Amino acid sequence: MKILLIESNLILASRVKNSLSGYEVRVGKDWQGEDVVFVNVETNPPEIIKELKEKGAKRVIAYCGHKNIGLIKKAQELGADLVVPNSKVVDAKSLLWENTEKER
Repeated sequence: MKILLIESNLILASRVKNSLSGYEVRVGKDWQGEDVVFVNVETNPPEIIKELKEKGAKRVIAYCGHKNIGLIKKAQELGADLVVPNSKVVDAKSLLWENTEKER
């Protein structure tokens, strides 16, 4: 499974990548057909979610601060398959199948 991580914070990106060991993870902003995209919607415009879905991204997982209720709702409205707080994204592997019918 290929995963795109859209994250500019190097420390957080490293933690998320480490949690996804065993998967092919690329940090960047340009979608190149990856199966799953993790995107920080506090440091990237939330509209990127809609753009990714329109381009064909199958699963977009957005994350931001847990108190940023407006941004959480916006990410959901724009089509994020899952929106989680920053504290939960560091265990990204557990999120890959959350809210899906697929088996691990």
